[in-house]
Amino acid sequence: MRTIIFSLWIALLTAPLFGQRELLQSGPMPAYSEMTEVMLWVQTTEPAEVQFAYWPKEAAAERQLSTTYQTTADEAFTAHISVTGLEPGVTYGYQLLINDQAVSLSYPTEFQTQALWQYRTDPPTFTVAVGSCAYVNEPKYDRPGTPYGGDYQIFQAIHAKDPDAMLWLGDNTYLREVDWYSRSGVFHRY
Repeated sequence: MRTIIFSLWIALLTAPLFGQRELLQSGPMPAYSEMTEVMLWVQTTEPAEVQFAYWPKEAAAERQLSTTYQTTADEAFTAHISVTGLEPGVTYGYQLLINDQAVSLSYPTEFQTQALWQYRTDPPTFTVAVGSCAYVNEPKYDRPGTPYGGDYQIFQAIHAKDPDAMLWLGDNTYLREVDWYSRSGVFHRY
């Protein structure tokens, strides 16, 4: 009986964490990175309040919170949140909060500010990935016959190289006939 009560208690205690995961559509991920500021991006499945907790990777006790942002349908439920007051050349961990609840992810989330190297050292080395043409199949709306594209293997290949930056040359998505004349159709692809 104690085991059942304990299991139920744990399930009730952790339910909000799993519930917020369902509100996450895409991301989170870093956008730009400067010496003292980073932009973080996230997309939810419906209107939600999003915020990020962040801390120097070597000093988790210095945890801080970003501003909050309300995602809306007009912006495809996306949020761009600037994290400011950072130190140059530092790696930070971060955690997404949706509606004031931490979202548990299966991978680590971190960003790094640019180093202050000017007039001090040689510029840091870096790697850049270059990509194009991501056609993700959706059989319901694809052309009849042999599928044109595939799934997400281009992104998995880029991720495996662990680049410092990514330059997308074009064709990051392909609209289908059902998408062309509606805002929601375009948002669906992006």
